[in-house]
Amino acid sequence: MLRSTNSETPCQSSISVRNLPVNFDQADLKLFEHELERVIPTAELLHLEDVTLTSASMLFKGLKILPVSFPSYDYINTLGFKDKLTFLCKNYLLRFIFRDRERFDFDAICVTDIWSRAYFHWMTDALPRLFTIRNEVQNATLLLPYAYRHEDYIEPSLKPFSVKEVKYIRGSLLCKTLKVPTHTALAGNYNDRIIKAIRSLYTHYYLNKQNEQVLEKVYISRAKTDKRKIANENNVIKVLESYGFKTVYFEEHSFEQQVKMALNAKYLISNHGAGLTNMLFMKPGSCVFELRKKGDSNNNCYFSLASALDLKYYYQVCEAINPDDDVNMTDLIVDCQLLETNIVLML
Repeated sequence: MLRSTNSETPCQSSISVRNLPVNFDQADLKLFEHELERVIPTAELLHLEDVTLTSASMLFKGLKILPVSFPSYDYINTLGFKDKLTFLCKNYLLRFIFRDRERFDFDAICVTDIWSRAYFHWMTDALPRLFTIRNEVQNATLLLPYAYRHEDYIEPSLKPFSVKEVKYIRGSLLCKTLKVPTHTALAGNYNDRIIKAIRSLYTHYYLNKQNEQVLEKVYISRAKTDKRKIANENNVIKVLESYGFKTVYFEEHSFEQQVKMALNAKYLISNHGAGLTNMLFMKPGSCVFELRKKGDSNNNCYFSLASALDLKYYYQVCEAINPDDDVNMTDLIVDCQLLETNIVLML
């Protein structure tokens, strides 16, 4: 990996030990056993000079793509040959199309990689990196790809950090100096101390702001998204409503409203998706219930997040409409009788 002439260590390595779900079934051990303990690496602060940052969150030193552009340093090696070729051609082409780069000679910070635009990755990957240098953001410009300007959660989520200025990049930007904090953990994993500190940051920021509506029991519906829905959601909602749960469509609420709802919620239920990221704002000891695809042992990011935040994690495995479909695309069928059993246990 290419290093700058100097780097700092804003966060030491640690070990994250996860608690099993409250309603753990021994038959599901394979879903969780490989995630019960993880080594969280040291996070560094890189000081880079004369590097190019593109609107795709790619960092170049000359013709070399810096590994910090990716969610993990071996990301390229995880791609198949065709995907790797497409990715490299696309990004090198972008680099040469914008050969006439705007120059930026002021103090600047970059905390994004190629996944950071997605809500989950912004909140749990990019913002923890920003948090490690939170004392410097009031005197520097945060550089973001222009596409981020259209995401309605980006700027509101930055308010508690008191960022001096945000500059959105079209094309590419040649930076005289650039500070880049490395990842505080691999995606789907967390430095427990940092993720709790981010919760505290938001809690204190919104503490004295009035909430329009206090909901203690929240069901986040994905009915207005284009994937990973609940096929029999009408039946699911009937069960949930009988126990006092309110159905919420986060697409209809601002970032601030979502934060406030999660701050006040004691119980949060949803199927695997971005809405569960808002457990980040829940008080310790609150309950999170994830509906997840049967046999899926890869997507444990919310199980791990709940543990890092000292939340009580419940789950229910569900049959997929099309079992062979990608776990990130398929709709689920919820066993409503089992759902009711789990809700009673949780309440």
